[in-house]
Amino acid sequence: MASHNDRPEEQAVINADSKYLQDLPQIQTLRSALLSKAWFGFDLDDTLHEFRRASASASTSVFIAIHNESGVAIDTLKKSYRDILRAKTASAFIDGRTSTEYRRERFTTLLQTHDLNASSATIDNLLSIYQQNLREALTLKPGAMQLFKAIKGLGKKVIIVTEGPRDAQEWTVRELGIAPYVDKLVTTNEMGTSKVDGLFSVMLDRFAISAADMVFVGDNEARDVVPARDEGILTVLYDEEGGCRLDLDALRVDSLLVLENALRL
Repeated sequence: MASHNDRPEEQAVINADSKYLQDLPQIQTLRSALLSKAWFGFDLDDTLHEFRRASASASTSVFIAIHNESGVAIDTLKKSYRDILRAKTASAFIDGRTSTEYRRERFTTLLQTHDLNASSATIDNLLSIYQQNLREALTLKPGAMQLFKAIKGLGKKVIIVTEGPRDAQEWTVRELGIAPYVDKLVTTNEMGTSKVDGLFSVMLDRFAISAADMVFVGDNEARDVVPARDEGILTVLYDEEGGCRLDLDALRVDSLLVLENALRL
């Protein structure tokens, strides 16, 4: 399991954010809004952890293994794999298959695209390489653990609403060390619908949660913020490059530490 200890640069961000927040007139309004919510919802991938970075690292390890056996250029394999991902993830993981089934299909297609051996033993080996490298590359976003501790310290509940296979997202939550803080995990794979096609409505009904009692944090405006907001949920766009905007009708933060510090002020 990857190490997720606080880093020196993260502490520097905490201090900077604390000073920055104290000077903002909107901070008490934000704090009051957050404290009024019983449920804190989060997207998982690229909101709570570095999914793109981890999956890219794991995929590259697979390409290297294939290259070493076949001589096919790594860049060629990467391009083919990008095309396969575009073609095979359009359904946003709503067909009920496991992560292993999805990956097996992708790796088989990749090998077949280049007329390479796609035996069960070969695919099993690539699956093992991918999983091991994914585990090693998993990294929490700065402030995620502190935010969870602050939320649970206030007696609030945490729900993760994410697109992906249930088994993979459960594994990710465990490996990141945040499982003890998560009350509910909702996946598109489990619910059979994507975020943009009604997942938030289904989630609210399934767990008898009032939209007015929830705040949701996600990194994708189209797939996280807009559909959650349309259900009446207070939303926060997590945008590391976009700076902070603390107006309640368009909340945006560049660090999860902003929310953690708001709760602790």
